[in-house]
Amino acid sequence: MSHDPTTGARTAVDPPAADQPPLPTTRRGLGTWITLGLATAVVGGYLVLSFIGWDTGGSTSRDNVPTSVRSSPGGYRAYHFWHTGYMGGK
Repeated sequence: MSHDPTTGARTAVDPPAADQPPLPTTRRGLGTWITLGLATAVVGGYLVLSFIGWDTGGSTSRDNVPTSVRSSPGGYRAYHFWHTGYMGGK
């Protein structure tokens, strides 16, 4: 924010100096617009498909693992693997 000495008002942007040319603006090329359009189409399409409930993933069924396998000592990620008791210390 700058201060206008003639009116005492605050201005949001300084006016361009008379002895300096205006800054060039960047133009977006055709590739940028195509990429933006495709990205919007993909995200929008996924949003619509999720909203209507269409499943985009694979199978959601899971195998039933028996309790004897889950609770066996030494089984994969078993409680006894991670918690084997007092491990010592200093």
